[in-house]
Amino acid sequence: MLKAFAIVFLSYAFAAPTVDFSPLNEFSLQLLDHTYTYQENFGKSNKAISPVSVWSLFSLLAEGSSGQTFQELVKELRLPTDLRATQALHLATNNLLKSDFQDVLLKGKSAMFSDCSLQIHPEFCEAATSYSTDIYSVDPKNTTKLAHDINYYICLATEGRITHAVQEENLENLRLILVDALYFKANWTYPFDSTQTREEAFYDYQGKTIGSVNMMYHKAPHNFGDANEIQATVLEMTYGKNEEFSMHLLLPFEGTSIKKLLSNLAAQPLSWINDIRIEGDIPEIDVYVPRFKISSKSDLIPPLQYLGIQSIFDVQRAELPGVSDSPLFISSAAQNVDIEVTEEGTVAAAATVVGLQDRILGQRFEANRDFVFLITERKSNLILFAGVYEEPSVV
Repeated sequence: MLKAFAIVFLSYAFAAPTVDFSPLNEFSLQLLDHTYTYQENFGKSNKAISPVSVWSLFSLLAEGSSGQTFQELVKELRLPTDLRATQALHLATNNLLKSDFQDVLLKGKSAMFSDCSLQIHPEFCEAATSYSTDIYSVDPKNTTKLAHDINYYICLATEGRITHAVQEENLENLRLILVDALYFKANWTYPFDSTQTREEAFYDYQGKTIGSVNMMYHKAPHNFGDANEIQATVLEMTYGKNEEFSMHLLLPFEGTSIKKLLSNLAAQPLSWINDIRIEGDIPEIDVYVPRFKISSKSDLIPPLQYLGIQSIFDVQRAELPGVSDSPLFISSAAQNVDIEVTEEGTVAAAATVVGLQDRILGQRFEANRDFVFLITERKSNLILFAGVYEEPSVV
């Protein structure tokens, strides 16, 4: 059996493009929509995913698939039908997942843990290594050691933020385990002043008070505007001095639910992300954003099945002959995501406080009700992770 863990997107927050990443973003927003829809079965909760991490694992598997499995993966992952174009897209994506500055750190790590008795085709190993995937031969019968080794790998890749991604009982009868970890740690370009943070009410989309949050405040230049096609007001807050990455906060128009906003995002092109960017002098905005932390674990199989990727999870129908001559299917796919948004950035770190100003009336963005957030690489608009905040808490 094959178990694929899209473990981890960690952001403790939160390449000049020659490749069109819009198909990958289409997949990302549809995955977010379906993940939220599936989660609704268990009640409201804050949710975060790293769609690019999921895409990376399944696009690798697509290279070893055939028949219906291949057709589903190519269609739903929005992959080119040409293998070289697919490989170029995968490599370009990997290249974007690298940044190492004093105020922004982004790194991706992936690994394949293979049963020592399983014959993996050399061509698939070559494809994996070309994407900088580490390959390990392991004894799957020793699930205690295997769990320790995988968790240690993930712990190192995520700077200690995720330490127990897998349990040994989840590793029984597995032949191949794929791991993908993405770590993002960044300071805001314009930090918030912690002395301005105060507890305030948080509402649902109907205006009903549902809890309280620690509301951060600052007045700073940000891209800001209404995106009518998705029925949301959008604020873009950048990270680092170079402003290569940013968080977009999407506040639904009054009376518009999160479910409707996610449906709009999944159906509309991402052109609104450029439309709100202002040429020339960017106006200063009064910004109110909750300090928040999300730790979530997602079962990816139902959302991916909703999307149309089905046969790879079926023991009878999965076709992965390019991976191994042994019949394989994905029996489990899960993702752990840990995100913290603070005054300093999408991580707790020392930051220079810029000019303090009183809270005065002007252009205003107030995230005091449920919202969607995206973190992107700004030149390509590649979505690194996405989520929904709708269950308030004071952190």
